[in-house]
Amino acid sequence: MFFIDLIRRVMSERKQSDKKHNDFMQLLMDVEREDNNTTTTTGADSVATDAMFGHHLSEGIDELKVEKQALSGVVEKKLTSAEIVAQCALFLIAGYETSAQTLSYCVYELALNPDIQDLLVKETKEAFNENTADIDYETLCRLPLLDAFVSETLRHYPVGLRTIREAAEDVVLTGGSDGSKVKIEKGVIVEIPLYAIHHSPDNFPDPFAFKPDRFLPQNRHNIKPYTYLPFGAGPRNCIGMRFALLEIKLVVAKMIQQFRFYGVPDTDVPVVFTPGYNLLQADRLIVGVEKR
Repeated sequence: MFFIDLIRRVMSERKQSDKKHNDFMQLLMDVEREDNNTTTTTGADSVATDAMFGHHLSEGIDELKVEKQALSGVVEKKLTSAEIVAQCALFLIAGYETSAQTLSYCVYELALNPDIQDLLVKETKEAFNENTADIDYETLCRLPLLDAFVSETLRHYPVGLRTIREAAEDVVLTGGSDGSKVKIEKGVIVEIPLYAIHHSPDNFPDPFAFKPDRFLPQNRHNIKPYTYLPFGAGPRNCIGMRFALLEIKLVVAKMIQQFRFYGVPDTDVPVVFTPGYNLLQADRLIVGVEKR
């Protein structure tokens, strides 16, 4: 209730002011409907097919075309106040722990891979002329090694262990080398085991090795559709994907310019995970850190 009351209070205060804010809540409030019949037509811009984010959804070309066509004529309803509150609460609750965990794994891999750490320092220094106080969005998005490093971290440590979908219609899937078929009836809940998919040697050679090269632009074509799913896929992929990626990249870029991370005797290799069902949590992540 604390978050809900907080969000409602902030919304009420903003409605009484003419000042616009450059944040997520303002974006939602800008599409808040005033009556029950207000609608607006949208295109397929919500599909992440651009070079900077498309590979994080790991969809095939044919699937993306179908998705674009399906969304091209969609009539998008405006949001109610209750829906805005729900989305803001989701951003606060679901986004904090997952991003924090991912950043912890990033630091862990930086400590274990000093050669990769040095290359990232070099890439970010050249991109920002050693002025990390003024890192801009466009430049941050154009750093191939940083993107590959974050992508491999998300593959190796998918914080969300599973994703869930409900079958919208009856479907028969053909699976396995024997050609066996599985019927999934409408309404059946299907759980997709992300960690298992990300660590299958059929999908990623040497899956337990940390290799950012897999996600460099010249190698992305080797990734099979729907085998890399840290943010899910399709129209119901993670709403906070772009924000999370930029947040993680920004923090990593800032940290490596100021600190060096390294392994210590207490560093667990490999990571020891805490048993759980929803989030991939390490028992502990201990590394050394010193100021550059």
